[in-house]
Amino acid sequence: MKVLKFGGSSVGNADRINQVIGILKKQYIEKGEHIAVVFSAFQGVTDLLITMSKKAVSRNESYKIDFDTFRMRHHEIIDGLIPKSKSKQVKLSVDELIKELQELLHGLFLIGERTKKTQDYIMSFGERLSCIVISEALNHKKIESEFLDSRKLIITDDCYGSARVDFDLTNKNIKNHFKKNKKIQIITGFIASNDAGQTTTLGRGGSDYTAAIYGAALKVSEIVIWTDVDGILTADPRKVKDSFPLKAVTYQEAMELSHFGAKVIHPPTIIPALLKKIKIRVKNTFNPDYKGTLILEREDDIEFNVKGISSIEEINMITVRGGGMVGVVGMTSRMLYALAKKDISAVLVSQGSSELALTIGVLPEDGKLAKKCIEEELKYEIRDGNVSEISLEKDLSVIAVVGDDMKITPGIFGKIFQALGKNGINVYTVAQGASELNTSIVIEKEQLKKALNVLHDSLFLSKVKTLNVFMVGPGLVGGTLLDLVARRLKYLEEELHIRFKLVGLANSKKMVFDQDGIVISDWREVLENTGTRMNSKKYVKTMKEMNLANTIFVDCTAIDLMVPHYKDILNSVISIVTPNKIANSLPYDQYSEIQRAAKQNEVEFRYETNVGAALPILITLKDLIANGDKIYKIEGVLSGTLSYLFNSLKEEDSFFEIVKRAKEMGYTEPDPRDDLNGLDMVRKLLILCRETGLEMNLEDIEVENLIPEKARKAKSIDSFFEKLKESDEEFLKQKQAAKENGKVLCYIAKYENGKAKVGVEEIGEEHPFYNLRGNDNIVAFTTKNYLDKPLMVRGPGAGAEVTASGVFTDILRISNYLSV
Repeated sequence: MKVLKFGGSSVGNADRINQVIGILKKQYIEKGEHIAVVFSAFQGVTDLLITMSKKAVSRNESYKIDFDTFRMRHHEIIDGLIPKSKSKQVKLSVDELIKELQELLHGLFLIGERTKKTQDYIMSFGERLSCIVISEALNHKKIESEFLDSRKLIITDDCYGSARVDFDLTNKNIKNHFKKNKKIQIITGFIASNDAGQTTTLGRGGSDYTAAIYGAALKVSEIVIWTDVDGILTADPRKVKDSFPLKAVTYQEAMELSHFGAKVIHPPTIIPALLKKIKIRVKNTFNPDYKGTLILEREDDIEFNVKGISSIEEINMITVRGGGMVGVVGMTSRMLYALAKKDISAVLVSQGSSELALTIGVLPEDGKLAKKCIEEELKYEIRDGNVSEISLEKDLSVIAVVGDDMKITPGIFGKIFQALGKNGINVYTVAQGASELNTSIVIEKEQLKKALNVLHDSLFLSKVKTLNVFMVGPGLVGGTLLDLVARRLKYLEEELHIRFKLVGLANSKKMVFDQDGIVISDWREVLENTGTRMNSKKYVKTMKEMNLANTIFVDCTAIDLMVPHYKDILNSVISIVTPNKIANSLPYDQYSEIQRAAKQNEVEFRYETNVGAALPILITLKDLIANGDKIYKIEGVLSGTLSYLFNSLKEEDSFFEIVKRAKEMGYTEPDPRDDLNGLDMVRKLLILCRETGLEMNLEDIEVENLIPEKARKAKSIDSFFEKLKESDEEFLKQKQAAKENGKVLCYIAKYENGKAKVGVEEIGEEHPFYNLRGNDNIVAFTTKNYLDKPLMVRGPGAGAEVTASGVFTDILRISNYLSV
């Protein structure tokens, strides 16, 4: 035999009830299984009963409008289940109960008083009415059933609102009833009665509890809780979209998860089943073929590590501090007893081994009273100075990470705290249960959703890391990057186990956000058709407010639009990737503030493409320094444009013609003077010098401007080329002079002996840059370990494809950093 329970969401209207009847027939009756079925009130009815009673007792006549809605709702469901020609008797039975409710509400209106006893009786109408209607609907469909009012069988004490069951008497009643009644019993959940026959209720989750009471008394093979999700999930699906149903959990795990906010099942439900070792299955009414989650006794061949993450959205923490608490026996028990006297439950308790402080978590509605109770209990300790402070902190949440043997699973606590720390989530306090089942973490309420996703990603989806990426500047480099990612999405997920979600995008005109992720292949259309006006402050504000786990901001602009926001972004614990050199070539004090913000917040600031596009120049330099090597000299050709110009000058005589051809080929900036002035190379050299620890600014670097004096102020590009042509003879003389010395000209950035400069040099065959060709970049590091033969990095150092590839690599490096 099996006992089934269907909640209010499963019986919200006639269509859903018909669906439930279909489940009963297909999955049980047609298979010859003996069942009994517990039902809750129709969806929303219990809340409506509470609302009506509150309005009636406060003499608000609008309760009558609600009452008419209540009556019509039940008639509509009857009409949807049973033809009107056959529903008259059902409606009479229902109306008889509804009339009784009406008179009761009218009495509350006249008296203006409502006791817990009266409220329990009012609440009982929901289940009584739903079960009468459903039983009659089953009989109409030729499924023999009987309405069973649980008040006749489940006997409790007089604790109205949350009555305690007399199991000896209840079990005897249930066994006797089922011996005599063989039809399918349609059982009212939630309600019971005391030994005087007065209605009581079983408290939160009462219908689940009812099913467990019947199941345990009858020693059924399985109790099945039918709800609106696919079982017990790894986390709250409203906050963690990647949550998924668990195949099995132990009774203890289920109780821990439910205690800390998992609403699929409630703690008292499990106790009768646990005592009789009866399995409980949680299934989805709207996906009936899915097997759901099985709650059972621990089995040795099943791994029971982390099973779920549950949470209480709001909690107050009371912290008691004082040197006089150390070694004093009974302090904790006194405080907890003081709370118990006022019916205040402690959600969690945490105390350090020093005993200097004790923290107790309570629900927010109990916070002020709980603090007052403890202050009263410890008034003499406060007077004598043994307790120095009793504080109350609000706007906190508690997360419970639950799993059998979690405490002895190597690395589990490291994973939890590293994942939170790398996403900027501070832990207020931690409580570890003696059962090893539960680690409870208290954090700021505003960080709850982010923390749940961070932990879920780390503990359950460790094979797939979700990156939430915001980008500004989908121009040449940024657009190429997005196209690159679009082509590699499958590779990222299947091979690198990275889920790349583009959640924010902006160009100079528009911005768009989508927490579920913008379809990257359609980014151009999405930005054009749905974007709103771009505002850099609003963009950063939105990014911060979304507060997503594993967030990366990518700045692919070439201007300072977003640079002023870098410090704020890093302080918000958001990593940055950028090919933009402006931030790292700002005045030193501003540059160091950005670098310091990244270190203090333990986030990544990646800018490998600032020097040499995708070439591993910066990371090579960082590794040299990290290994304790000493940097003596840095030399480099750090501009693809200037590399091409001077490499071409080896074969040709006209510098003017080379520059003109380079512009036509797209090798230069729209205005070639932006390349020839040397500023790009100066910035790159400055960045390299700063990486070695030098406190240097742009003005500290000597630079040779390749633009002839008379061409610098030319009003147009054409005028510039005319002036450049007039100076061709000067370039030819320099080239000839070098040639006579057996050398060639090269535009080199160099740091040595505390001095940095960028300019034209003559180099011979012995120089590592002599054979440079095309538009390659090259850097040579002369160090203590690479003294005779410098360590060199050479390759393509410009172009949208290679730069985008370098930015992509930086994003992957951050993903590796975030992986725990």
